[in-house]
Amino acid sequence: MRNILLIMLLVSAGWLMAQNLPTCYYTYDQIQTMLSQYETQYPNLCKVYTIGHSQEENIPIKAIRISDNPQVEEDEPSILFIGQVHAEEVLGVQITMANILEILSNSQVSPYSQWIQQLDMWFVPTFTPEGHNVVTSNMDTSYRKNKRDNNLNGIFDFSPLVGYDIDGVDINRNMSFNWAHGDTLLQPGSLEVFDYYRGPAPMSESESQALEQLSNEQKFVYSIVWHSSRTGNLSEKLYYPFNWKDVRPSPDLAFFASIGTGIASQINTEAGGGTYQASPNLSRKGATHDWMYQQWGTVQMLIECGTRNIQPDSLLMVDTINRCSNGVRWLLNRSLMFSPSSPSNSMLTGKITDPDGNPLEAQIIIVERDAPWFRKRLSNEDTGRYWKPLTTGTYTLKVRKEGYADYTASVMVNNNAWTTRNVTLQPIPSAAFAGEIKSGGQPIPAKIIFYDQDADTIISDGTFHHFSFEGTYRVEIFADGYFPYIGDITLHPGYNYYVINLEQATALVNEDWEDGMDDWTITGPWSLQSELSASGSAITDSWEGFGFYEQNCDVNITYNEPIYIPGGPDVMLSFDSHLYTEWDYDPCTVEVSTDNGENWTPIWTKSGLWNSFRREFVPMGAFAGQSIRLRFRLVDQSIHVDLTDPGWTLDNIRILTGGSNAVANHDITAPIVQTGLMPNYPNPFNPSTTISYSLAQAQPVKLGIYNLRGQLVRALVDDTRDSGSHSVVWNGTDDNGRPVASGVYLYRLETANQTLTRRMVMIK
Repeated sequence: MRNILLIMLLVSAGWLMAQNLPTCYYTYDQIQTMLSQYETQYPNLCKVYTIGHSQEENIPIKAIRISDNPQVEEDEPSILFIGQVHAEEVLGVQITMANILEILSNSQVSPYSQWIQQLDMWFVPTFTPEGHNVVTSNMDTSYRKNKRDNNLNGIFDFSPLVGYDIDGVDINRNMSFNWAHGDTLLQPGSLEVFDYYRGPAPMSESESQALEQLSNEQKFVYSIVWHSSRTGNLSEKLYYPFNWKDVRPSPDLAFFASIGTGIASQINTEAGGGTYQASPNLSRKGATHDWMYQQWGTVQMLIECGTRNIQPDSLLMVDTINRCSNGVRWLLNRSLMFSPSSPSNSMLTGKITDPDGNPLEAQIIIVERDAPWFRKRLSNEDTGRYWKPLTTGTYTLKVRKEGYADYTASVMVNNNAWTTRNVTLQPIPSAAFAGEIKSGGQPIPAKIIFYDQDADTIISDGTFHHFSFEGTYRVEIFADGYFPYIGDITLHPGYNYYVINLEQATALVNEDWEDGMDDWTITGPWSLQSELSASGSAITDSWEGFGFYEQNCDVNITYNEPIYIPGGPDVMLSFDSHLYTEWDYDPCTVEVSTDNGENWTPIWTKSGLWNSFRREFVPMGAFAGQSIRLRFRLVDQSIHVDLTDPGWTLDNIRILTGGSNAVANHDITAPIVQTGLMPNYPNPFNPSTTISYSLAQAQPVKLGIYNLRGQLVRALVDDTRDSGSHSVVWNGTDDNGRPVASGVYLYRLETANQTLTRRMVMIK
């Protein structure tokens, strides 16, 4: 009976495999020809860009930019329209191509002329050219992915049965935000066992990377991405970010609802008598609209156009285009500085500059609409401009940039037009943090974590030199076998010299998991593994860190023996933590009991995504003279399994006794040349940046650029240099002279006895 039911379902789902695509739909070659013709016909209104290439066949991904000066970067809000992410969903391609022609051919008519003058419009007909070719060639009209060779057999493996295409990655599951919740390659028990494959890693696909690079450059304010629903379950609906399972709302949910409802209200349904319905996205699946919001604050609407008949004939196709284009027009009017056709044009904007009027790239925070999982929202590095669409109301604007004093002010956002708030940031005097790290009077190698707006890591051989600015900063200075220094350092303008003294530590507890879990009482599915660890083995509540903790779980590991905390020396708990839980809702805690487990007191709490091991420190002096019990605990508070995450992995749990201090040496008033690696400038940059460093003495030195995998991208210096200050310009190319992609890079200075590393960001 089960097999008969499966066959019936496959047959009912397989109608797509039996029909060819109507000839009214554009092929990839036709799209490219039309875009080129538009560029030739309207050279002052549009320009075609290659923004990336497809994963398997290296097909160019084309975008057309429409504005009054399409050749240059202007101080205007950027709007993005994506015609296709899933290959079989061809209606969005047709809508996008129709919108392009409509705007260009009516450029002298209002409101088209206002759109062209005030906005920077980008149209990408297809982000999946490989899959689009599969569909338009009638090879498989139900294909939805790119053509990644998943089984590495050198053959494109597809099936006319819906959902059984072994090859390919679903680009709408490949984005880094919530990628872990997407489908793995095979989903047993599903009728579409391969169709929603998330890819081998977040952002693994070149199509995803192309969208990321374009968005890094443009920081889109508004966007529409077109989809269609093969089952009809989602047809004629609009989805905005987000309210996962109706209990996890995004900070901007109310505003997104107003935009989504406005667009949807303009699009009549195919049957008539109603309009499209707008609602928040409820699932966490690595989709573009949630990802673009998390990354840049982009207000992206996912619109499921058409009905279950996702590839209709030419008459219905044109009708769908005409109806859906009304929503596009509404959004473009909403994006203008003022439009009588829009119920509101509220937007907060302005420029961030220094006292001389030079533009600054700074972090823009709307306190009432902020979240810890946001990527930093940055003003434009070339103009200082920022854009933040908001409903009318009063908000707290905070602007931050390293080397400048924070700016905070209350801003009233108007309803009928943009609200402008320009900000001049005041510079902070520069300061150097230098010194020595010693134990028993002898220098020791150590690691320094210096907490400015970001955490800088300094690897020291016993001396250090870090360039920063006046202020008080949290520092963590530690080395294996020694008691750490955790405290605040005050830097005055100029040179600040500190001697950091770390005593040798005595371990009251020293758990590295190399001898099993016998010293602990385990509650929950904790297990040892070595695939994800700081060193050797580590314990995790989810296998390899890629499983998920259970819904509404309360799991912990408890040290079996009481631990006496002495009253003489300082006492510190340290552990290596790799954390991936739901922000704010699923806390990981370290807890202490002083009554043999009857009651527990949290002494450390954290949640969210900290997707690398970091050393955590917790002072234990409050328990001096007492015997304690110690446990590590994870608690989930979810109404649905989709709200769980990969969990918590722990390594190298230690309770240390000893002492440490930091002594400022005010007798050293003149700068002493130390080996140091300075922050590059500018950062972020495009495409060149200057890297400065200093050497305490003449010596061989290497300076290189590395990607996040640790692979050398460009060797800048490999020679002997004199003592003193030096600088070198990196032009954004690799050792073969090829331009590198946007992203985060490391630059590393290596001498005979010291290695210093910093991070920088290229944004094209």
